Amino acid sequence: MAQSAVVAVKKHMKHIEKILSIGLVIYAVWFNFNLYKLEPTAKVDPNDNNFQYGLVDRTNQMWDFASIECKKQIVFIRPLCHFSLLADHWVPNWAQGYNLPFYYSHIPQIVIVATYRFIRYFVGIFGFSFMGLFAYYHWFIYVLLCLFPVAVYMSLRVIKLPWIVAGVGALFATHISTDGLYGLDPPSFLWRGWGLSSQLFAMLPLPLSLAYSWKFFQESEMIYKEDNIVKSVLVSVHSFFQKRSFWLAVCFTAATIIGHLGIGVMTLLSVGILAIVDPIIRIFSQASWSQIGRSMISALTKLALVGCVVIFLLSYWIIPTMLGNDYHNISYWDPIWKFNSYGWKETMIRLFNGDLFDYGRFPVLTLLVFVGVFQAAFMERENKKDDTKVDEKPQANKDVYTSSYIAFSVLFVFWLLMYFGRTTWGGVMDLIPSMSEFHLSRFIVGIHAAGLFLIPIGVWYLGSILAKGLQMLIFPQQTYSKTVICEVLVVCIICAMLPIIGSPVYRQTAYYNELNNKLILQANTNVDKVQPDVDELMRTMKGLPSGRVFAGRGGGWGKDFKVAETEMFIYISTFGLSTALWLPETWSPNSDTEQYFSEDVPKDYDLYNLRYVVAPPTIKPQPFWTEVKRNPFWILYETPTSGYFTLGTRNMIVVTDKESFINLVHLWIHSPIPTQKLFPQITFREPSPHTAYTTPTIRMIDEVTYKTTQGERQNIFAINPLYGGDPPAGSLIGPEKENAQMVFQTTVKIERGCKDCYIILKQTYHPNWRATVDGRQVTPIAVFPFFIAVPIATSGVHEVVVWYQPSTLKVVLLCITLLTCIIGITPSLYQRRAVWIGLTRRILIFVKKK
Repeated sequence: MAQSAVVAVKKHMKHIEKILSIGLVIYAVWFNFNLYKLEPTAKVDPNDNNFQYGLVDRTNQMWDFASIECKKQIVFIRPLCHFSLLADHWVPNWAQGYNLPFYYSHIPQIVIVATYRFIRYFVGIFGFSFMGLFAYYHWFIYVLLCLFPVAVYMSLRVIKLPWIVAGVGALFATHISTDGLYGLDPPSFLWRGWGLSSQLFAMLPLPLSLAYSWKFFQESEMIYKEDNIVKSVLVSVHSFFQKRSFWLAVCFTAATIIGHLGIGVMTLLSVGILAIVDPIIRIFSQASWSQIGRSMISALTKLALVGCVVIFLLSYWIIPTMLGNDYHNISYWDPIWKFNSYGWKETMIRLFNGDLFDYGRFPVLTLLVFVGVFQAAFMERENKKDDTKVDEKPQANKDVYTSSYIAFSVLFVFWLLMYFGRTTWGGVMDLIPSMSEFHLSRFIVGIHAAGLFLIPIGVWYLGSILAKGLQMLIFPQQTYSKTVICEVLVVCIICAMLPIIGSPVYRQTAYYNELNNKLILQANTNVDKVQPDVDELMRTMKGLPSGRVFAGRGGGWGKDFKVAETEMFIYISTFGLSTALWLPETWSPNSDTEQYFSEDVPKDYDLYNLRYVVAPPTIKPQPFWTEVKRNPFWILYETPTSGYFTLGTRNMIVVTDKESFINLVHLWIHSPIPTQKLFPQITFREPSPHTAYTTPTIRMIDEVTYKTTQGERQNIFAINPLYGGDPPAGSLIGPEKENAQMVFQTTVKIERGCKDCYIILKQTYHPNWRATVDGRQVTPIAVFPFFIAVPIATSGVHEVVVWYQPSTLKVVLLCITLLTCIIGITPSLYQRRAVWIGLTRRILIFVKKK
């Protein structure tokens, strides 16, 4: 009777615990929604959201472009055509354009635009209007930030932490505090912070990816077949494919990578650590070599399976990105600490000061992380099997040296060591694939991700210790681990602890947001004052012939020419106008060299097709600026340029790599050679012997050293390597046309005797650009500074069309992936056909009765 009463009390207590944990999640989400309610009301952004919204706005433009272009295709190919253009298109806003979606995470922009158009269409059916895309974008990221505690809560339940502990994890999920370190803390996303909204799309699936990967590695066991390793692996792989945890780990890992490539890379590394923890523990536990070997084989098999399936699902994006890495710039303008991180000393100081989790407050979360690391490291799972049976029937025996939650302790230590970066580890970091060009300072995300699991474990441990002591004091005769009293005490003590440990955490978060709200209201007021003038400028610009806009630069008068708190040159690029000299992204090979632009040199405007200048009335215009329109807030000028096209001659070939041509381009820009329309070719591969023989060729060894045709090493500043040549014999006779800056067209007249003549398109070169001359396809090349050059072989009048073509390899890989998924899913659907048929019949019968 007493035993049944205990069981009833335990069930009742478990029900109460569930309710309490759900209440904690609801409170965490409500707190976020209430605290950050002004976020979606912002009318202008002062941070990286300008870049992110610029991509959303461009994706929205491309949706219309794709709708028209894909009508030319066969009906069943149109969806693939539409997606290919949304996933791989040209973004002209910055640095002479770049195909950012080819390299950058593009699914978030597609999701935002697709849902926006669907909702607007649905609302429009009922005759209602819907908010603008800018407001919708801010509502979208606001909701993502506020719902992050739900993702953390679900993750903690996946790894089987108690209900109340999972609720605690959700309670602290969005309260990490740093001094702007680009982690998972609110300052990374808020208006007064950094505006890393793309990171939010990876944040939600990140903890779920780690949780389900941990679950798969913990619960899935190898099936050994008579010591035949190959057969054992094959049989085990088949059994792993049946695991729900495997497919959820794959899906959430893929979703994390889709959301943000950088966080995706960190997630893959984290999954690798979670996989190999078990064999590492066995090694330190002095297990037998057979156990260690089998554990290692099992871990590597499961890791390879997860990794290969994820990479296969995303191969349409990952493989072309790797193959096109030569055209992905590493910027000299990015501060070195981004690539090298801060080193062990500075990192450890920040850790023990509390600055990695608790900047500006008592280090509550930092201490909980330390406790969580200690507790997880020494927590062991109960094993009911005898170790002596391992060699007799290993397939029937559970792991003796199980990693349990120690995996998250190891994960935290791993990311702490990685966060030391190249400053500590030097070139060793480059041994890890993709690390040579990675911003290692972003590894703070890995530390925070591990902390999200360790913080609630730390609270659980403290609650358990206090409950144990209290239970032994009150009921000394009871056994701690088997009494319902202790379970009740743990829940009660944790609930009692929450106001104490939560007060400084929540108070700091609210304090940080106080100024955030004031700044949003202030910016909105300032925007309202100038909005009519800004709208007039945007309408005027979009009604003029196309060309890039110069609105100052951050180091000059541009820093004081603002729309509220946002510089004008940032604002106009965010809303679709092509600009230069602002680098929200430095991936374009033109990003670094365009910084050599001189405001008082007319030829530089022509070089970059800076056709228009927008300046405040207080700025004295250059002599070659011609006023177009005046407003009390701004003056619009026009400068003489040839447009997006110009005619040029290839006077030499420069063989280089992507890191060694910047200084040579600097010399070229500041020389008279551009005015003579002489454009050296840039190539990352050795040219054919015939071409190299007929055209002067040099080979860059590093940024300042080159090798002549005769094999002599020279310094570019000691002996100028730039060859002269004859200017092009011909002219542009136009007119110049462009369609969504994806297709450019012009007419050129070439005179007789024009050797190595090219029509130059002032867009950043990439192999995905295509060109035709009089309808015949030709192969463009890259020329200084990094523009597209189309060869003109014969004299006469020629029609030239240059357009950006989505990667064929991407489309092929996407088709293969979709076809494989359909083939894989079809048998499962076929097996469940009876269920679906029965359900359909029931629905039809129900409808008929009604």
